[in-house]
Amino acid sequence: MGVPINQWNMLRSEGSMSQYVRDTLDPVFHSTSCAKSNYFYHLLFARQYSPDCCPDYLTKDGFARLQHTVGNDSASVRPTFHLHTATLLDTLGGMRDGELTKAVIMDHMDWFSPEDADSKVVALARVVKKTGFVLWRSAARIPWYIDVFEKHGFIVETLDIRQPNSMKPLDRVNMYASLYKATRL
Repeated sequence: MGVPINQWNMLRSEGSMSQYVRDTLDPVFHSTSCAKSNYFYHLLFARQYSPDCCPDYLTKDGFARLQHTVGNDSASVRPTFHLHTATLLDTLGGMRDGELTKAVIMDHMDWFSPEDADSKVVALARVVKKTGFVLWRSAARIPWYIDVFEKHGFIVETLDIRQPNSMKPLDRVNMYASLYKATRL
């Protein structure tokens, strides 16, 4: 576990580690309550969820909605969400051209060298249908691989960038400095 070296280098290229930690934590604790509304940090500190501070799917109503969506037997599961545990290239390699309308790759691209990133984006460009999109977050405010997506037929849109010393978190965890969307042309 830890931070991959390429991601570490991206983070450090935009400032100090102490600044990154302040920019991550200060806005979260300034704008949310770990006891009542921020179940991510509540779990970290309390080591368990509480009935008042947990993900929606763990509430009585949320769990009932999840059961209704999925159904009571495996034949009624809707194929709208698939969790993959193989490598990104292995997973994409097993898909048809244009099979995906949406892909969420989290901070995956931060980990790679330019050569590795290029092969991942080529594979994404093959399986994401035209007008489909890829969402990601990055430790960098402006990740170097935006150009790689554009080179392979995507239009990249900045969804949000965390500004230094801002008290506005990007989300309830605020661990990453930016959020992006790449739409396939």
